[in-house]
Amino acid sequence: MKVLPRKPTTGEDGSWRWNKEKVEENEQFLIGKPIVRKGSEKTWDIYQMDFLKNSKGEERTTKAKTIWTDKELNYQNGRTELKKIFDGKDIFDFPKPKYLTQQLIKMVICNDRDVILDSFAGSGTTAHAVLDLNKEDGGNRKFILVECEEYADKITAERVRRVIKGVPNAKDEKLREGLGGTFSYFELGDPIEMESILEGDNFPSFLELARYIFYTATGEEFDPKKVNEKRNFIGESKEYEVYLFYKPDIEYLKSTALTLERAKTLGPYKGKKRLIFAPSKYLDTDYLLEYRIDYCQLPFEIYKLKE
Repeated sequence: MKVLPRKPTTGEDGSWRWNKEKVEENEQFLIGKPIVRKGSEKTWDIYQMDFLKNSKGEERTTKAKTIWTDKELNYQNGRTELKKIFDGKDIFDFPKPKYLTQQLIKMVICNDRDVILDSFAGSGTTAHAVLDLNKEDGGNRKFILVECEEYADKITAERVRRVIKGVPNAKDEKLREGLGGTFSYFELGDPIEMESILEGDNFPSFLELARYIFYTATGEEFDPKKVNEKRNFIGESKEYEVYLFYKPDIEYLKSTALTLERAKTLGPYKGKKRLIFAPSKYLDTDYLLEYRIDYCQLPFEIYKLKE
């Protein structure tokens, strides 16, 4: 919404600050307040207000509040909400009330398909708020939570699990039935130090590198139970069977490549392309196409290390 003055503003010399035509054209939107400057007649200051847009892309007609006094914002409401989810147990100090997060989302999020990031997730209020809003208006908002404390699984993620599936003994019908939706829970391992790898030190284990490669390549959740190291198989995504030719051994890495013999060991084609990570390859494009293989070089040039 553009807000202009009710009367045209003039400078002290009588000139128009905005041209006369523009002011007259927007007269129906004009508002303002009178001010008095020394040595000049009463004039009107021009100012312009811009409002955030709603989920339909339309401009809102009210500004966001800068002072909130809503009784729902009391932190005790956050504690009460959490106790209802965890069978009456008081397990977290000063959790944010769901209402607070929902108001923030409504104030700044313009699209009901946006992604909300909470880098200090705490008790998981943000995820709860997002799922509740989606249930309310049929939106498809997504959330990303980050929590480094030890309670990340047993409190943060567990809250999300329970509000999705439902809390059987809850008095609130919506909470009892569950809000629906899905989420994936990941635990990050130790970082892979690229410099150390290039120096031939501190190689990651097969499982550590498999986890890193699988998620980076597919964007899907890694399941260590699916790994078969003898077959070099590390998992299956919606599009690929994923293989990793790797050992935390410098000689293996310098001497191993994707060859025709190794391609044949993958077995018959089962409808999904094979995504293969290896230090190098000795197959040309025709063979890669024949065996339905997408080749990717390992994410470091370890095989080029000097003796």
